[in-house]
Amino acid sequence: MAIEPTEKIRALFATYSNEGENNMGLDMYLEARKHIPKVDWAHSSQNQMAVNPQFALVATASKMDHIATDIYGASIEVVCAYWRKANAIHKWFVQFVQEGVDDCETYTVSVTQLKQLRDLCQKAVDSKNPALLPPQEGFFFGGTDIDQWYWKSITDTIEQLDRILNLPDIEELNFFYHSSW
Repeated sequence: MAIEPTEKIRALFATYSNEGENNMGLDMYLEARKHIPKVDWAHSSQNQMAVNPQFALVATASKMDHIATDIYGASIEVVCAYWRKANAIHKWFVQFVQEGVDDCETYTVSVTQLKQLRDLCQKAVDSKNPALLPPQEGFFFGGTDIDQWYWKSITDTIEQLDRILNLPDIEELNFFYHSSW
């Protein structure tokens, strides 16, 4: 099934595809994961296990119901934020989430850390102070100039994190960051 892209999706694609540039580069992903238990313990008895309706939907939709035979449930993972060549944001994740190790592995990110990044981005925009989130050089990491693209990556981060931090079920989610370059 094809989805007709909206104007916002077209604009994002144009921004992040870097048409005319080398398509290799720093891609950054924040993923949200939610566990869906298989057993609905509130409606189960010692003699009868009730299946959580959410689990049944997920298992059926993924065509994995035939292998989901134990009681452990499923995890759903979605990309909830994406950046392309936002090297200042990547530098923050490397420093404050990855303990200084830039290895393209996946790291757990707390809600507190997401709030800290969002607040720092807002502070940088409000004070027009790029020293709060300095760019980082790297192989295909994009430019290090403090220009419109730098500020766009900061304001995009604010918008993406505002949406995530205002999710009603945020406490049920686990977040993970990884990059590739």
